[in-house]
Amino acid sequence: MNNNTLVSTRSTSIIRWLARIIGTLSVAVFLFFFAADCVEKGRILIEGDRLLMIVFMFLTFVGLIVAWKWEGIGGTMALIGLIAFNVLSPASVTRLALYFMTVLYGLPAVLFVLCWWQTRKQHNPKAT
Repeated sequence: MNNNTLVSTRSTSIIRWLARIIGTLSVAVFLFFFAADCVEKGRILIEGDRLLMIVFMFLTFVGLIVAWKWEGIGGTMALIGLIAFNVLSPASVTRLALYFMTVLYGLPAVLFVLCWWQTRKQHNPKAT
């Protein structure tokens, strides 16, 4: 293994673990606030525009979890869920909240896809 491959493998590993840590913390933050909202109301109540938010955030979270095993598929799922959430989000969601959620959940998704791409290049150097 030459020095460039070693550095590339090490940077891919760092990106992978950074994506995993940020993704796990992102899911935990959402679940904490979702659980707190349910406890405050005494029940799980998903109405109207909140249903759309939950469906696309669920897709994003499933993608972040799947990305632990299949980085390309999971990262892409998370990005699709996040893009759909941003495009179809209800007017009740403020722009600041959308930006925050896009960064919080989009960063690990992009890192997972980047990691998948780097791993793919390492295994097939001719594919650029």
